[in-house]
Amino acid sequence: MQRPPRSAVFTTLQHSKERGLFLFKEHSIRFQEHADKLKIELPSDWKENVLSQVALMESEVHDGLIRIEYTSEGKWSLSKRRHTMRNEACDAITVSAKIWPKRIAGTKHAAWEAYHEAKQQAEQSGADVALFVHDYAIVDGDRGSPILLDEDGTIWYSSSSQSVDGITLHSILPDLKAAGFPVQKGILNERMVARCIECVVLGSGLGASTIESIDGEEIGDGTTRLTDLCREALSRLESDTLAWTEVK
Repeated sequence: MQRPPRSAVFTTLQHSKERGLFLFKEHSIRFQEHADKLKIELPSDWKENVLSQVALMESEVHDGLIRIEYTSEGKWSLSKRRHTMRNEACDAITVSAKIWPKRIAGTKHAAWEAYHEAKQQAEQSGADVALFVHDYAIVDGDRGSPILLDEDGTIWYSSSSQSVDGITLHSILPDLKAAGFPVQKGILNERMVARCIECVVLGSGLGASTIESIDGEEIGDGTTRLTDLCREALSRLESDTLAWTEVK
């Protein structure tokens, strides 16, 4: 049974036994913002509470992902899992996006089954990633933010209110701009996708994965300028000790 969206808020981020939590500050800011939108009151010391719980977790997964959830009833739930696909070329399918009301849209809420189901649908069809489509435009991915490089050398990401603000995307936007690429928010419609030079999906788990086909149709011209730039930016960020929060 699907849970009501306002019954919990969550986030998923990289975890390393040696280095701690990756981009915890950025995830914490979004976690608080989304909790406020969902009318979930977080404890004043919730960040310290999370770090303490992570330190006490026992798991065979030393490097992977950690999912942190807080319910409207005041309960924490933390779980770890391994990376299954990261920084790879992949195939995608499109699925219809579930449209949420204004204050639910774009948040990491409890009714996340549509995303899980989309991922399963992609896997059952032999693909790797599901892309959500609304009004003939891509608005989000099942585990990350799709970005496109168009014929004019401009990088685009979705401006839809239904899109989740991806931490990975926003963390490397300065690098994309510094490399000389104009970056724009807009509508990722069919024409733009069909004629794009390259398409990449960015996420805590996926890293920077290149989408080479959508619904069986090849996209892009085979170059990897955007992919390489995204992976280099992520690699630099992951090498920065300040991007990690130590867990003791």
